[in-house]
Order: sequence, then structure tokens, then C-alpha cells
Amino acid sequence: MRKRIVLFLLFSILLIVCKPKQKEPEAQILGTRYSKVDQHISSVIGSAKKEHRVTLVYALEEVNVLEKITHDKKDFYKLSTVTGKEGYSLASNFSEAVLFVVKEGLSAFRKPTLTAGTKGKFNLGSICFVKEIQGEWANVDCLTASVKDGAVEDWFDVWIQTSDERLSKDPLLGQTALLLREGYKIIYKANKLTGSDRDKVLLDAKDRLMKASEKEDILQPVITSVLIKYGMMDEPPSTPIAPPVETQSPNNQQ
Repeated sequence: MRKRIVLFLLFSILLIVCKPKQKEPEAQILGTRYSKVDQHISSVIGSAKKEHRVTLVYALEEVNVLEKITHDKKDFYKLSTVTGKEGYSLASNFSEAVLFVVKEGLSAFRKPTLTAGTKGKFNLGSICFVKEIQGEWANVDCLTASVKDGAVEDWFDVWIQTSDERLSKDPLLGQTALLLREGYKIIYKANKLTGSDRDKVLLDAKDRLMKASEKEDILQPVITSVLIKYGMMDEPPSTPIAPPVETQSPNNQQ
């Protein structure tokens, strides 16, 4: 009986020793994401301490997400920047795609259907961060979605059709749209002031808008109109129409 027990124990030990090790599941690379804000990524997940900062990621900057991790009931990304720096940041600070409103008339729907009510029409230069895709619809958070007298309003959890021709995915528009947004915010601040204080603040707005205008992209017309509206640029004179040139037919020539 004792011999059987010894043999059983030896056999059990052999099974444990010889059992092939299971491979650890590899982290799934989620791919490209875009930063919604200027933010530092951290070497320690969930830490906001200065000594743990790896590098600064700018708004609209592209990163490569290596892994999604849940920590303290919050979702974080382990990511790599374009310069090869690795760190952690909140997953909610990033978007799968960014869309820019480049033509008038795009509506913000409350639900992913044309029969749903709308929140209004988007302002040109609006920056929309995609959160979810449902067929041809995208659920988005949009910056500078509406502008009135320089005051900006951001719209959250609205829906747009991603195939709409009034949208652009061109990443080169990002800096222009951000400068336009900054210009609007400074104009709103200036509108609360008077005299030389207002003029001084408007100079700051003009500087941002002129930098945006120098990019000469599809948003340039709206930037020019803002500069003219708030007295930061003279309205260009309309091109005079040249009178028609009189020509003589061969029969009338002397």
C-alpha cells in the first residue's frame, strides 16, 4: 500500500514537472489613436506625479496604442509616441479618428438617424473626435461646434455621417482648426473689455488667426472672414469688372 502511494506521488510530480508551460497572452496592439488634449504620459499607470512624466503629447498628435489596461476601475492605454517614448494615459483622452468640418451646412444629430432631432449646424473648423461607429454614423465630441460673437460652444455625444462631403480627415487641418479655436476664445475675452485693453487682447487673437491663415488651406476663407468681422483686417476691395473690349468686324474695318 505504501509503495502504491509513493508511486502515485512520483507520478504526480512528473506530471507537474513535465506539463508544458502555457504561453502568456500577448498584448493586443490596438493601433493609431489621436490625443484630444495636451497631456503628459506617465511611466507609472495612473500616476500624475511630475517625476513619472515621460513626455508631452499634444492635442491631435497621433500615437500607437499597445495595450488597454483597467486600473482602479478606469481604462488606461499603454502607448508609444512617434518618437518611440512609451507610457500610460487615460483611454478617454484619445480618439480613434478626428474629423474636421470644412463646408457649411453639416447637422449634428441627436441619434444615428436622419429622422432624429438636431442640435444645430456645425461651425466651419469644428474638430470632431470619433468615439463610436455604427454603420455610416459616428458618435462624436466636437470642439468649436458652434460660435456666436466669438464665444465657442462644444457639443458632446452627437452623431454625424462619416461619408458627408462636408467633413475632412486631413490631419494637416488640425493646427489650423486649433489656432482658429484659440482665436475665437481670445475674441470672446476681448468682447468683455473696452478701449486699449480690448485692442491689446485682439492683437493676440489676430496673431493666432494670421498664423492659421498663412497655412492657406481649405479653412482660410472662414479665417479671413473672422479677421474682417472683428476689425483685424481691412476688407479686400472687390475686383472691378473691366469694360468689354470693343472689336470691329472685318466688314467694318476701314
